Amino acid sequence: MTKVMPFNNFKTSYTELKNNTRNRFLIEFYHHDFPSEPTLSVLDNVLEVVFDRIEGESYISIRLFSDTTDITFKSGSYHTNLSNGDVVFSSKHDNETYCLISFPQEDF
Repeated sequence: MTKVMPFNNFKTSYTELKNNTRNRFLIEFYHHDFPSEPTLSVLDNVLEVVFDRIEGESYISIRLFSDTTDITFKSGSYHTNLSNGDVVFSSKHDNETYCLISFPQEDF
């Protein structure tokens, strides 16, 4: 019999974010009102990425450099996975609200 290990998407997404902290992050939130355009878009360097577990729930927090803004995702509210080199967080409560985090190399 084979032992099955559960796949921890939050830990995998954290690792991808942490491995890219030398790059700028392009963080885009999409909401169902505007599915083809982000409702919030931030391009910035990152001070730190933190993974934590509090009372059985996983948290990923991203601290942006320029204005020390924190963006936090928790496993009770978001699904997460990797897609084409990007990290994706999608709402567990609304299937049309999600966040894409990419790591652009080119200048804008």
